[in-house]
Amino acid sequence: MLRHLLLLFALALASPAAHAQAVFRSVMPDGKIVYGNKPEPGAKEAKQVNLAPLNIASPPPPAASTTDPASPAGNNNTELAAARQNLDAAKKALEAGREQREGDRIGVAKGGGATSRLSEEYLQRVKSLEDAVASAQKQLDDAQRSAGR
Repeated sequence: MLRHLLLLFALALASPAAHAQAVFRSVMPDGKIVYGNKPEPGAKEAKQVNLAPLNIASPPPPAASTTDPASPAGNNNTELAAARQNLDAAKKALEAGREQREGDRIGVAKGGGATSRLSEEYLQRVKSLEDAVASAQKQLDDAQRSAGR
């Protein structure tokens, strides 16, 4: 039954003309409910149902910028956006860099048992990425201060 409902709504969304078509709810002898564009043959009960119009709206057009890109305020907005993007990219790189790869662990034999530790290359990679995040955060802070925020 749920599949039929989902199919019905998918069809309604797919075709603008489907909004004007009739939809019928048919109850079969075994109690199964079937929705379709016509009554199901052999249904013990069938009736037309009125679906509420779908609440679908186009997104509003982007608001026109009130600042001139050539003005200092426009430059500040550009700098802020760039600094935010740099910080986001640095954070994503750090997250990806923390994922351990082959060779990031070194096996160590210790008193009859084997353990492992992180390699120096892994530790340096993560430290470098953490420094890049800190630098990007400082650039964003500086851009926010210069924008007066």
